[in-house]
Amino acid sequence: MQRAARMNAVKESAIIKVAGLARALKAEGKPVIGLSIGVPGFKPPMAVYDAARAAVDQDSGDYLPGRGAAGLVTAFRDFLARRGFEYAEAEVAAQVGGKGALFNIFLATLNEGDKVAIPAPYWASYPDMVKLAGGEPVIMRAPATQDYKISPDQLRDVLAAGDVKMFIFNNPSNPTGMLYTPDEVAALAEVLLDFPEVMIISDDIYDKLVFVGEVAGHLLHTAPALRDRMIMVQSISKTYGMPGWRAGFVAGPKSLISDLLTLTSQSFTNVPGVVMAAAEAALRLDDSHLVVQKARLLAQRDMTLAALREAGLPCPMPEGAFYAFPQVRGCFGKTTAAGTVIKSDEDFCTALLNEAFVAVVPGGAFGDDGAIRISYAGNAEELKEALARLVVFVGDLR
Repeated sequence: MQRAARMNAVKESAIIKVAGLARALKAEGKPVIGLSIGVPGFKPPMAVYDAARAAVDQDSGDYLPGRGAAGLVTAFRDFLARRGFEYAEAEVAAQVGGKGALFNIFLATLNEGDKVAIPAPYWASYPDMVKLAGGEPVIMRAPATQDYKISPDQLRDVLAAGDVKMFIFNNPSNPTGMLYTPDEVAALAEVLLDFPEVMIISDDIYDKLVFVGEVAGHLLHTAPALRDRMIMVQSISKTYGMPGWRAGFVAGPKSLISDLLTLTSQSFTNVPGVVMAAAEAALRLDDSHLVVQKARLLAQRDMTLAALREAGLPCPMPEGAFYAFPQVRGCFGKTTAAGTVIKSDEDFCTALLNEAFVAVVPGGAFGDDGAIRISYAGNAEELKEALARLVVFVGDLR
């Protein structure tokens, strides 16, 4: 079997890989606690399940619209309108998850060698998706000393160097949980206004999971003139506790949406009907379910940061999503209680999993090999135990 050359440019998702290793150890009876995968730790309100059951009862067995069922399309447009964004039916489409939406956007827009500017730390799949579509990631590094946020000068320098076709903006950020303030968003928008040839992907899937205000600031709020080259990506995964349902959405220029629907017609055809019904019900909810969940996430964030301070692992304070991204470079060169020498972020994570049975993701997967990503959204008691093990693990390093 001959392998396609494009596969040499990409690797398996580190997040999925770690989760698989953790499951394997757990199947062996080891007391593994997973803090690796981005599951929000709550389920959607019962109205979502009621809509899914009704869709099963009413199923016709037919193929369904690639753009999405009429009710789902309307619900998504209404969802955007509540944020102040008006989009016509021809400017939106459903996709198989936010990940599927991003993958198809890159396929529809990138030619061989096209450059895509990506702030780092970044969501692990961005660079590999760009490469699979033939593009070239251009990484803008934002270290912990910058609170993991790029500056307007960094963005201007990269765009002024020329040949950048696209810029990806994720606020708040996976993997760091950092939230750009409205002033910081406005400053980046001012730079983007000076480069009218650059398309923009705004990955907004965590935009309501913020601890400061009700919703994250958006480039379009501060610079509506960017609309004609703005591609907005949304999902039910995080806001509604539905990552496994795989429903994502795109809002953008009509020509792009038309191309996405062409790809849809030649690939997955349509999002499954039961999923569309559940997603429509989710999008029509108010945000009352988030009041409790955000309070829970905030408490668990603070628990995580307290443990990291006790362990001596520096970490800027996340203000959104449900991740912490502490620096572990200070542990390099040390030896674990079991005799493992820590030389890298991967060594740290492997030893933590094998010796303390706690699963986290190496920061190198997100563009910073001196860090690890912790997802703190799961069960509070398990999180408490995992953090206690982490503190002991780091404390025993010599």
